[in-house]
Amino acid sequence: MTRNWKKYRKQKHQFKGGSYCVSCQQKKPCGLLDEEKKYCCACYRKILEELEWDRLLVSSAQQLLNNYRWRVIICECLGGEKVRVKYISSDGSGWTYCERCEKTISSAGHHRVVKNRNDVRFWGVESEWKILCLECIGKGFYKEMSGGRRKVWREYRRRGYV
Repeated sequence: MTRNWKKYRKQKHQFKGGSYCVSCQQKKPCGLLDEEKKYCCACYRKILEELEWDRLLVSSAQQLLNNYRWRVIICECLGGEKVRVKYISSDGSGWTYCERCEKTISSAGHHRVVKNRNDVRFWGVESEWKILCLECIGKGFYKEMSGGRRKVWREYRRRGYV
């Protein structure tokens, strides 16, 4: 049973493009402001504001922009934005600091995304801080977490994660 490895490899590793914003390439557009899903809401709002500044905006687009500003339209592409690290080493791994105790935290690699265990939203807690170490999450928010999240937190601490 011989396999044509070149053909198999090409099929397996083909690039699968997603629908990302044309200008920022960071967010997937939700289509609330731009029906074609070409731009995310933040970038499309900038385009509309530039047109408004030049007084080239149509009244329907002006109403859409005002609804977005007054939070009548709540964008879904900004809510899913991931927290990213600020510093990258030469090997491609990133790191950041706990916003409460300033302990060094490593990231999830080349994508610069903070690991879920250090993201406050992962634990289901509302906080002004976005990135915290496990100690600070346990000290400040352990009682606010659900039972399942407490169990996961204890498991992470048992494994020795920071």
